[in-house]
Amino acid sequence: MVAGFHSFHWQGCELPDAELEQAHEELMAPTEAQAYLHAFRTLLHSGHTVAAGIALDHFQYSGALTRFGGESAVEQYGADVLAVARELLRQPPTPEDEDTSAGANHASALNAMMNLAEAADVDLIADALALATHANVRSTACSAATTALAAAETPSPRLVAALGAVAFDESLEDIEERTEALHAVFEADDPEATALLVRATESGERRMQVYGALGLTTNGRFHDHRERVERLAATWPQDAQYPASLVREALTGFHSIYWLGARLDDDPELERAHAELMFPTGSDDTYHRAFRTLLHSGNPVAVGIALDYFESWQGLGHFLNSSEIEAYAPEVVARAWEVLGDPPSPPELSPRTGEAANHISALNAIGARWPQPSDARRIAEVLERATSDGVRDKALWVAYGVLDTGDADDVDDVDDTDEADDRAAGTTPDDRTAEAADGPDRERLVDLVSRFVFDPSLSGHHEIALRVLGDALGPEANPLLLRALVGDDWDIHVQAAWWLSRPKRIDEHRELLEEAVEGWPVEIMSSAHDAELVRKAVFGGMHSIHWEDHRLADPDLYRAHRELRAPSGEETYHHALRTLLDSGQEVAVGIALDHWYHDKGLESHFGEQARSVDAPQVLARAREALHRPPAPAGAGHLSALSALDALRVGRSWEPGDAALLAGVLRQAGDPEVRSCALYTVSGFLYETNAADEELISTLGALARDGSLPVSQRTHALGSLRDAPGDAATEELMRATRCEELEVQAEAALGLTDEPRLADHRALLTQLAASWPTEGAPWAAGLVRESLEARD
Repeated sequence: MVAGFHSFHWQGCELPDAELEQAHEELMAPTEAQAYLHAFRTLLHSGHTVAAGIALDHFQYSGALTRFGGESAVEQYGADVLAVARELLRQPPTPEDEDTSAGANHASALNAMMNLAEAADVDLIADALALATHANVRSTACSAATTALAAAETPSPRLVAALGAVAFDESLEDIEERTEALHAVFEADDPEATALLVRATESGERRMQVYGALGLTTNGRFHDHRERVERLAATWPQDAQYPASLVREALTGFHSIYWLGARLDDDPELERAHAELMFPTGSDDTYHRAFRTLLHSGNPVAVGIALDYFESWQGLGHFLNSSEIEAYAPEVVARAWEVLGDPPSPPELSPRTGEAANHISALNAIGARWPQPSDARRIAEVLERATSDGVRDKALWVAYGVLDTGDADDVDDVDDTDEADDRAAGTTPDDRTAEAADGPDRERLVDLVSRFVFDPSLSGHHEIALRVLGDALGPEANPLLLRALVGDDWDIHVQAAWWLSRPKRIDEHRELLEEAVEGWPVEIMSSAHDAELVRKAVFGGMHSIHWEDHRLADPDLYRAHRELRAPSGEETYHHALRTLLDSGQEVAVGIALDHWYHDKGLESHFGEQARSVDAPQVLARAREALHRPPAPAGAGHLSALSALDALRVGRSWEPGDAALLAGVLRQAGDPEVRSCALYTVSGFLYETNAADEELISTLGALARDGSLPVSQRTHALGSLRDAPGDAATEELMRATRCEELEVQAEAALGLTDEPRLADHRALLTQLAASWPTEGAPWAAGLVRESLEARD
C-alpha cells in the first residue's frame, strides 16, 4: 500500500461525490489492506476520468516501488488496469487547465501501460503520440510503445512512424524527449525502424547519433551496420559516457567470462566460430553451427567459451530467445560434466582466471538450475578434489541444485526456480523430492557441504554453504543450522540465525533465537544487515530509538514490548503501550514514548491518527520524565523530548511547558539532550508565540556561551527569532556582539524581521559592512538581501 501519494497528474482536481473522495482518502492514508483494495477498485471502475486517472497513477506508483524492495498491493488488477487505460486512450485528450496539463488522461493511461501494453495497443499508442502536446504524454507513450513493440510479432509501421516524428521534431527543446522516442524504436524489427536509426546517426546532435548507433547494435542490425557504427564511435570523445559506452562495448563484443586473454591456438575454424558468436552475421544456422563447433571441439578454451556463452546474459541471449537457449541445456550440461572429468586446466591457459578455468566454466554452466539429484556423487567428487576457491564456490551452487527438495522457504534472491529445473529434467517437483530424499551419495554431499561451514581450513565459503543447507534441504538442515548457531564465528552465527528465522523454521526455534538475539551487541560491525533482518523476524519492528542497549527483565513488560514490535491488533497494541507507560520503570516508559512518536513505531502500524488514543497519557509521562534528573547518557530526556516534539504537531502545549523546557536547557549536560531540547523549544515558540522571559533568557545565555558548539548557539538564536517581545529582541542584540561571525550573522538575521528591522537598521548595516564578501555564513547573505530589499 502507498501512503501519502496523491497522483501524478490530478493534484488539485475535484472528485464528483463523497464516495470517490473517501476512496481517494483511503488510497492516500490506508487504514487496512481490504479497504485499500476496495478504494482502488472504486476509483478504477468509477467511469469518471479524474477518479480513474488517480487509480491508474496509484497502480504505476505502487509498481515502481518494487524496484526498491517494496511490494505492489494492486498488481493483481493488471488486466482491469489495462482495460481502463485503453478506455481513457479512446477519449480525446483532456484540455489544459489551472490544475492539470493537457492530455492528463492519456498520460495516466500510458504510464499505467508502461509494463502492460500488448501488441494490440500499438495503434492506440500511435494515436496518442500524434495528439500529444505535452511532454508527459510523449514520455509515457514512448515507454508504453517500447513494451507494445516488444510484444508484437509483426512490425507496426504506424507506431514506428509516430515515434520517428517525435524523434526528429527539432521544435522540441529537450533532446531527451527525442532520444526517448528513438530508444523505443529499437524494439521494432522492420526496415522503417532501421532507416530511422541510420538517419539518427547522421544527426548533428551527438546524443541522437549515440542512440541511433546503439539501436543499430540491436535486433540483428549490427552485422550490416557495423562499419557505420565504428566510424561514428571513433569521432566521439574517449571519455564519452553512457550510452556511448554501451556502443563501444558492442563494438568490442562479448568474449567470454573466464577466458579473457586466452588463445584458440590460431585455429582458423575456431576463431571464425568465436567471431560469429561475438558479432553475428544474422544467419540463425551460422550462429548455431558456430556455437556447436566450439562446444564439441577438443580445445578446452573453445569449450569453455561455449559454456560461458550458454550461461551469460551477454552470450547466447544476445541473439537467441530463452526457449532456444533452454533447448541447448541437455547438450551443454552433458558436455560440462565431461569437462569436469578432465584434469583442471593450467593457469597459463586462462591468464585472467588462472588454474581450473575449465572446471569453473563447466560448473557455472550447470549452476543450480540444471543438475539432477542423481548428480550427487559427481558433484561430491568435484568438491573433494577442488583446491581453488573459484571451483569450490561454483561447485557449492551446483550442490544447491542437486540437494534442492523444493521444501524450503521462498527467498527473494534465489536466481533459479524449481519449475525451471523440472522442465530441464523432465520431472515433477514430487519426483525431485522423492529422488532426493535418501541415498549414501546424497548424505556424503550434505556432509561435504557442511564442512564448508564448520571446518576452519575451508573458511570463506560458509555463506554459500549455509545457503545450500538452509534453503535447499528444508527441515533436514535444522540440526546443522542449530550447530552453527552456537559456534564462535560471528558471521556463521548470524547467517545460521537468518536461516532459522525464515517463516517455516521460526516458530519451532523462536525461543532459542530470542535468547541468541537478545545477547547481540547494539552496534554490529560485521553482517549488520543480516543481523537486522533476524532481529526484525524474531522481534518484529524497531526496538526503540534511545533504549536499544536496554532489556526489560520483567516478563509482563517484555511481552508488552514484543506487542509494540509485532502487533497482534490495534486494541492489544494500545493496551501494551499503556502497560509500559504505567509501569513506573524508566526504560519501559522511554520505550513506550519512542514507539508513540516515531514514524517506525505506532504510525507505521496504524497510521498517524492512532496517536490521539494515548496522547494525554503520553504527554503526562513525558512531562514527568522531564521533571526527573536525566538518565545515563540523557536517554530518558531524549525520549520525552521526542514525544513532546511529536505533540507539538498536535498543538498539545500547556502554560507550564515554557518553564519546564527552560529548566531542561539549563540542566542539559549532554550535547544530544541540549540539541533535542532546542528543536522542541523551536516548535514550542513557533506554535505558541509565547514570550516567556525565563525561556528567552535561557536561550540568550546559550547563544552567548562560547564553550558550546556554534551550531547549538545559532540554533538557540533561530528559536529566539520566533519569540515575540522586547526580551527576545534584547537577547538577539546582545548576541550580535559575540566574536564568532556565525553567531553574529544568525543574531542579525533574527533582527531582520519586522518590526525589529526598522529599529535596528543602522546596527545591521554596520555589521553587514564588517563581514567578508566571500566565505561569509549563509545567514550573513540573507541579512544583506533583507537590507537591499528594503532600500
